[in-house]
Amino acid sequence: MGIMSLPLFFLCLVVVSVMQYCPTLALKRSYVVYLGSHSHGAEPTSILDSIRITDSHHELLGSCMGSKKKAQGAIFYSYTHHINGFAAVMEEEEATEISKQPGVVSVFLNQEHELHTTRSWEFLGLERNGVIPADSIWEKAKFGEDIIIGNLDTDNLDFLTSFEICVWPESESFNDKGMGPIPSKWKGYCETNDGVKCNRKLIEARYFNKGVEAEKGKPLNSSYQTARDTDGHGSHTLSTAGGGFVGGVDIFGSSYGTAKGGAPKARVASYKVCWIGCSVADVLAAFDAAIHDGVDVLSISLGSYPPPDYFQDTIAIGSFHAVKNGIIVVCSAGNGGPTPGTVKNSAPWIITVAASTIDRDFPSYLMLGNNKQFMGLSLYANSLPAKKFYPLVYSVDAKAANASARDAQLCSVGSLDPKKVKGKIVYCLFGHTGEVEASLEVGQAGGIGMVLSYPLQSTHSFIYARPRAHFVPTVSHVSAADGLSILLYIRTTEYPVAYISGATEVGTVAPPIMPSFSSTGPNRITPEILKPDITAPGVNILAAYSEAIGPTPLGSDDRRVPFNILTGTSMSCPHVAGIVALLKKIHPHWSPSAIKSAIMTTARTRSNVRQPMVNGTLGAANPFNYGAGQISPNHAMDPGLVYDLTTTDYLNFLCSIGYNSTQLSTFMKKKYKCPSKPTSPSDLNYPSITVPSLSGKVTVTRTLKNVGTPATYTVRTKAPGGISVKVEPKRLKFEKINEEKTFKVTLEAKRDHVKGGEYVFGRLIWSDGEHYVRSPIVVNATTTTLHM
Repeated sequence: MGIMSLPLFFLCLVVVSVMQYCPTLALKRSYVVYLGSHSHGAEPTSILDSIRITDSHHELLGSCMGSKKKAQGAIFYSYTHHINGFAAVMEEEEATEISKQPGVVSVFLNQEHELHTTRSWEFLGLERNGVIPADSIWEKAKFGEDIIIGNLDTDNLDFLTSFEICVWPESESFNDKGMGPIPSKWKGYCETNDGVKCNRKLIEARYFNKGVEAEKGKPLNSSYQTARDTDGHGSHTLSTAGGGFVGGVDIFGSSYGTAKGGAPKARVASYKVCWIGCSVADVLAAFDAAIHDGVDVLSISLGSYPPPDYFQDTIAIGSFHAVKNGIIVVCSAGNGGPTPGTVKNSAPWIITVAASTIDRDFPSYLMLGNNKQFMGLSLYANSLPAKKFYPLVYSVDAKAANASARDAQLCSVGSLDPKKVKGKIVYCLFGHTGEVEASLEVGQAGGIGMVLSYPLQSTHSFIYARPRAHFVPTVSHVSAADGLSILLYIRTTEYPVAYISGATEVGTVAPPIMPSFSSTGPNRITPEILKPDITAPGVNILAAYSEAIGPTPLGSDDRRVPFNILTGTSMSCPHVAGIVALLKKIHPHWSPSAIKSAIMTTARTRSNVRQPMVNGTLGAANPFNYGAGQISPNHAMDPGLVYDLTTTDYLNFLCSIGYNSTQLSTFMKKKYKCPSKPTSPSDLNYPSITVPSLSGKVTVTRTLKNVGTPATYTVRTKAPGGISVKVEPKRLKFEKINEEKTFKVTLEAKRDHVKGGEYVFGRLIWSDGEHYVRSPIVVNATTTTLHM
């Protein structure tokens, strides 16, 4: 039928975690049993195949229920087309039993889907079905009350045009209703040009332009004299980190619910450092101001590539000073993927964040008059006047008299004849015309809907196509094969008709998946330090927006939306910043490195169907994609142990990569001497272990600090391919809080078991039975001097 073009393995009906319901009685509930894909491909070859598949489902469930007849009565859906699995009513014990059977990918409750605007926070476990449980980090951290988040960012998002990073102060996300006095430590202020007003929520809005003025060599006009957001990006990132609760939010009917930031009761401060570009002088001035003002967390979605030397990197320098003053700095990894080594902001004192998906999508559907249905994407798909069929026309058949067939095929500006388009759904092809521009052309010509398909020669993947705010109801990103089927229907039907529908859907994909745009390791400056550190939601994120600009890059877009959906590591970065603010509230005396360690060592590397995370091509993802894994906020509250670091540790690290005592003494403005015994950068007490050039064997040292109750931890490892891993000692006994214990890890390359020149990945885990302190192991073995 061509309904879906996504790989079958990921088209499962995933719902919210089963943990949200713990029955005390053996009650029967409905479950989905997911079995992956079918051996026959996308569709059964015959009715007999469907019967055979259904019968196999009865057999499988019957083996757990005690009889096939009982299973036949319990199953109310057998998925025999794209998805292999079934839905059935059963007891919890039966669900547990069937989850252990060979071939069963996952078993999960058939919960009702409830839509929430900033879905990422529920996806990360901070709320469940719109309800905040007592064990949520939000409750424990009092929603980040009075923690101060500062925001510096820019056009790190490759998908969009330049950004003026600032804030739209009138946004409801920055409403201060119910907030108490500003913390007494705060030294910042508000620059009120252009009608900008601060309050008890938005406690600072400043701009920095002297650097860009110096670059231009002449005085700046009034457009450079404001902290106001005219591009939307700054408001989006700031509200993602610390925006308050705003109910009834949507964008053109999609993603309806309540918007909120990671730390909804935090105070926020905006530092505008970018205009057409970002002067490093302005960036450093903003760092300096933020440290002085008293921020607790800095969220920075900007960076340079290729990354320079640490001492030539404004962000590395500014963040070092911030960390030295107890401020946690969170930076985006960049959008240069999937090319290896494109990760930005790679200093070890920074938390570097990759982007991953959540379990929400914005599908749109085209139903043809022959009852065949095809899927695409759009933020504007569910608003046709009535559920009836409308005429469907190929754009080439509706071209304007003075337009070429090629321009009409792409629905280019001015290419359509209003007399032939009015009241119809128009079928167009992707090309040099932007998809939003194509929808504008259809709308201006009187069309009521658009279908946008890839051409036959296209190799574009649907998986990370982004839904757009089209001007008419649209089914975009239709596959080339499905597009050909639609065109064939138009050409062979006397009166072709169609209907467009769509709605926000939750739980239909298997996240988190690492999109191809997210920048990857290895770290080009210091390959011994794994980057990125962590991944967080960064795909299709809804948050506050500027009402000075439309929701699309088109200058002619005069629509205004208070909230908009954006994608990139610029969106994932403030997710982590918000969580950092919560951790800072719970653990005010933890160092920035302790908070970073808690986030990394409690991260997860499996999807919500308990499969290893994958990348944008559906291949296996690895720590160069996601660092330690997907952030898990509730687990980060109580990591058990942390890898802590001091300013001196970072200085010793800089010595190990070639900086000398004179340089570092100048950097610190006080006398400092490098260790007399040379150290390796791999020995920095980092929550991950990376050896970029292993020849023979090497031993690295780590120290763990107890931040929980007294306990004894035992180590286990998953060795990288072709590498042996030995840890000494194998047990660490902690008897008091803040007690530290040191261990050594010896890595050795095995002859004939390792392919030189390729990175391999493993894991080290310390556990007391309650806490699991995980660290990635990343090794690149050379081809010389390999040992048995």
